[in-house]
Amino acid sequence: MSENLNQPREYDAVLGGQVPPPKDGVVLGGIEGVKRRLSSATSPEQQILAVAEALKYGEAGIKLVFEIVNTESEKLQSTVSSLLGQQALAKVQPHLHSEIPLISAVDFKYSRLQNLLASGNWKDADLETASIMLGVCDRQPQGFLDPSDIEKFPCADLSTIETLWQKYSNGRFGFVVQTHIWQIVGGTSNSDWEAWCRFGKGVGWFSQGGWCYWNDLKFDLSAPVGNLPRGGAFVGWGLGDFWTGCRTLSALAEKLANCKIA
Repeated sequence: MSENLNQPREYDAVLGGQVPPPKDGVVLGGIEGVKRRLSSATSPEQQILAVAEALKYGEAGIKLVFEIVNTESEKLQSTVSSLLGQQALAKVQPHLHSEIPLISAVDFKYSRLQNLLASGNWKDADLETASIMLGVCDRQPQGFLDPSDIEKFPCADLSTIETLWQKYSNGRFGFVVQTHIWQIVGGTSNSDWEAWCRFGKGVGWFSQGGWCYWNDLKFDLSAPVGNLPRGGAFVGWGLGDFWTGCRTLSALAEKLANCKIA
């Protein structure tokens, strides 16, 4: 049975402020209650509390946040990113690997990527990841991967890359956590500009009304969950551009599921 988003929940407020609620009180439950709290919040503190409540309603609440609240506020956008990241991390943490076999189905070497990640050199590790992924698919001249390339990407190599990123970032970075965030904000295989912007704001790629250049990203663990890998200084392997990013990220989510990579 599908969940009724209009039913009040244990964290919903009661209009009137009395406990137990008065007989003529109005329970501000469901999406309508969330919408009202988001619309009436005026101070940054009220907005942060309202956003936290809205995100408990999943995709429907997230869409309301981006429709109603000015997420260009640096403090509020940081809160949205943090809360989305917490949801995604909760799904990744149980699957973190303690040992990482550097396996490749096409005889690629991963020791350099491991060394870069182990030393916290996230910037060069992102470039190395892009180089490896393009090399595995023989797509260096094109400079990006399309969904058909993702579909053919060897599971062994994708698992090695993912587990390396997960291991050394404690789950904060990697394709799995990115795809969780993509799905949380309502991303699909369709080219959806609004969903792509929600994703960009969630992982810290979209800020103050525009998309961040690769060089302007935070290359440390204080960056939002899912901030890396991005794919290099230009379009990279596909996530840096809207027209390819939506389809590529959805193809990647499907590939990770098919390969049973979590």
